[in-house]
This record gives sequence, C-alpha cells and structure tokens, in this order.
Amino acid sequence: DMFAVGSDWTKRKIENIGIDSFRVFATGIPTNEKFSRNYDISNLKERFELKEDVFTVLIATGSFGIGPIEAIIKALKGFQIIVVCGHNKKLYAKLSAHKTDLVKVFGLVDNMHELMAVSDIMVTKPGGLSISEALVSQLPMVFFNAIPGQESNNVKVLKKHGVGVSGLDINGIVSVLKRYQSSRDTYLTALKKTRALAKPSAVKDIISLIQ
Repeated sequence: DMFAVGSDWTKRKIENIGIDSFRVFATGIPTNEKFSRNYDISNLKERFELKEDVFTVLIATGSFGIGPIEAIIKALKGFQIIVVCGHNKKLYAKLSAHKTDLVKVFGLVDNMHELMAVSDIMVTKPGGLSISEALVSQLPMVFFNAIPGQESNNVKVLKKHGVGVSGLDINGIVSVLKRYQSSRDTYLTALKKTRALAKPSAVKDIISLIQ
C-alpha cells in the first residue's frame, strides 16, 4: 500500500508511527484544476464590478458563513471586500442590505476559483481544502477561529513555512491586512511563500502513484 498525504509534516507523522518512508508521498491535497489556471483578471473584475486598483480582501469562512464577518467588514476602510456567505441566508440578507461599491456579497457559489483569482488576500478558517485551493490560486491567507485538531494542525504546518497569519482577534486581522495593503514588499514576500508551498500537480502525482 501507498499513502498520499497533504504535506511533508503529515508524511513525517505517518512515518513516526512505523510506516516505511518509501510508501508515503507528500503529494498535496487534490484540487480542481480551475484553481491553478491563469485568468484575465481585468475581465473578471469587470464582470464582478470590482475596481482595478483597490486592494481586495476575500472573506470566505465555510459553507455556513460563520465567524465575525460583520465586525471585520465594519473595521476595514479603504479595502475592496468580497464576502461569501455560503448557506447563511440571514448573513447574506443583512450584508446585502448595507453593501457598497467596495463590498460585494455572495451566497453559495460555484465559482470560488474566480473569486480567489481577483482577490489579493483571503480571510478564512484553516480547513484543508480551502487552504489547498488558496495555495494553488497563489492567494495569501489570514486565519481565524481554528478548531482544535485538524485545523489547528493545519495552521502549525503553514506557520513553519511562513505561510498565513493566525491567532488574531479582529483588530489583529485588520492590522495585518493594512500592513499587506500598505507595504508592497511585505505582501510580495507573503505571495512568494504561498507560491512555494502550493502543489498544483497533486491530482497528477496521485494518479501516477496508482498507475
């Protein structure tokens, strides 16, 4: 048997319980190839009625739209914000009633790859698939509300690679976003580290193991 795992950290964990290293491969988590495509960003921004030259924050906190989303939006001034509410119809209705030219509100979407493509950074919970999709989309991340266990372990792995910022309250999240917005060098450093950790060929690598 062979094991395809999401990261080198997970590979070492499995090896530590007695699995031979030659049977464990850090392929990354498979993602839809749409997330690693190159898009015409200007055309996408025009379709979503987004401004070209404004730093764009994607807030996506899972299919149920949980977390301090309203508070984060209220605290962010001078940013362009895309909010994905998922199944949270109450949140969608509330935010839609107060949306502005710089705040775009979506419910449950099937084009997250496009929303990631037009964004500069994402505020999210550290779920494995969301992280993997953001990595291959070359989208730096800020995390909140990590659930102990899988999500908190995901954060540990990313921290070792200098990817993502976590453990912050609302003021801390806003402070990080402002730092990335105001310092191009700081943002480009985060972007470089995100690209380095991405595994866009995970699907092909897993298939090659099976064949």
